Amino acid sequence: MDMQFVMDRMETEQVFSARPTQAVVEAEVTLPGGLREEARVYYADATLALGHGEMTGNRIQADGRVTFHVLYGQGDLSKVSVLETAADFSQALPLKEENTQQASLLVRPRGEVQHVSAKVFNGRLLLQAIVQLRAEAMAPRTLSYVRDVAGAEGIEKAMQTLAIQRAVGEGEGQTLLREEFELSDVLQIRDTLYATGSAKVEDILGGQDGKATVTGVIQLQAYHTAGMPGRPLVYTRHSMPFEQQVNLTGALGDALAARTAVKDVAVLCQEGENGSKIMRAEVQLFTEITALADGNAEMIRDVFTTQGDQVETRSQQVIYRTGMVQETAAESGKTVMLLPEGSPRVKTALLGFVRPVLLKAEKQQGKLTAEGILETALIYLTDDSTVPVAIQQEEPFRAVFSLDAEPEDDLQLTALQAEASPVTGDRVELKYILELHAEGMRKSAAQVIVDARTVAAEEDQKGVTLCFLQPGEGLWDVARRYRVPLQQLQQMNPDVKETAGTCVIAYKR
Repeated sequence: MDMQFVMDRMETEQVFSARPTQAVVEAEVTLPGGLREEARVYYADATLALGHGEMTGNRIQADGRVTFHVLYGQGDLSKVSVLETAADFSQALPLKEENTQQASLLVRPRGEVQHVSAKVFNGRLLLQAIVQLRAEAMAPRTLSYVRDVAGAEGIEKAMQTLAIQRAVGEGEGQTLLREEFELSDVLQIRDTLYATGSAKVEDILGGQDGKATVTGVIQLQAYHTAGMPGRPLVYTRHSMPFEQQVNLTGALGDALAARTAVKDVAVLCQEGENGSKIMRAEVQLFTEITALADGNAEMIRDVFTTQGDQVETRSQQVIYRTGMVQETAAESGKTVMLLPEGSPRVKTALLGFVRPVLLKAEKQQGKLTAEGILETALIYLTDDSTVPVAIQQEEPFRAVFSLDAEPEDDLQLTALQAEASPVTGDRVELKYILELHAEGMRKSAAQVIVDARTVAAEEDQKGVTLCFLQPGEGLWDVARRYRVPLQQLQQMNPDVKETAGTCVIAYKR
């Protein structure tokens, strides 16, 4: 038998996922006042900026920086100041799969700050942040496979087509954006303490010159001291559109996917014209673009012969990317903060903060249900004092989002637009918007024949055979077992349903 095995090669990617890992980042800074001055922390916040990671062996090393912002009072506790400091860290994330590659691979880790604490000790501020880290690496992979078998009679083939998506180009860029915002005179803002920002991609345009342009908007939330009676602290929101061009290495592909991250925000309050206040903002924006190409690989899924030598194959499971999902959905929520027993009663709610910690996600009926813990904080004034009071609480939350995401996707949950308003003297309602950004890779798995050869076949059993389908079997399995043409078997069993226990008639001439 002059049988020919037609070989081919396909380009895929091997996925390496790291186990979610927590890193504890600590910092210590001296307060500017004297040791004998009373100091009090009102609120501690932190932002995370991650650099490149590196996959070596069975781990991914992630490096990053946590920037702390602490609202505090010292000496005159009615005056709120801000202290900013940063701490670098490095954390190893173990891989879920064993890595047999010798070369190291650059990775872009992801993560968020889950908890921040600050306390005063001997004139120093002790800071701690708990950071949740994740990472996924894609290694290019070339696989040789059997595309076809030809050159002999009696060959029965079952074909399959793999719709494969892979990265063919990439690029990243970092830019410093500047903008000015006029602050309302009604707020009587004296100084800007700090600001946080988040970026959202709206469009990606690819050109023929190897460049791609990302457009979107940055949402800023700034915190200020103010001169309004009974309102020493206020906040403002601002929108900042952006456009960033990124050079791509490789091809433009069939589709572009982009990720953006605000690495740092610097703000400064200055006098404008006619005595107005101007907030100057500088935002360090990072953008990463991946070019994706779609392709099909047609190949033999299974093969056997009905006469002569038999075909022996060796298969390998291949996990490949079929698509990418990037979606964002938002849901409003509210909670009532009950002041701890013995706390001063609320007169004016100044600032409210919400930090969601995602612990569990489930998909039901096309929607994603997120559950976790809400870390809430409140700064308020009482009836008889100008010194702010701060409380922090935790409570469970559950939110349902309408988006095409899976629980195993990279899910980033943030809280926006926290609004605090007193209900009674010991209760404050906190309204907020939870925004869930989901980014995930859609994958599929297939058995691919990577090698084949001919072997001597055992003598066939002639005549009519009755057999019963076992669980998971179909007519193809019966045809292969008794080495009869599939079409002949289908003609002899025209009404057979391929379910377990069904009787099938096979005839070998």
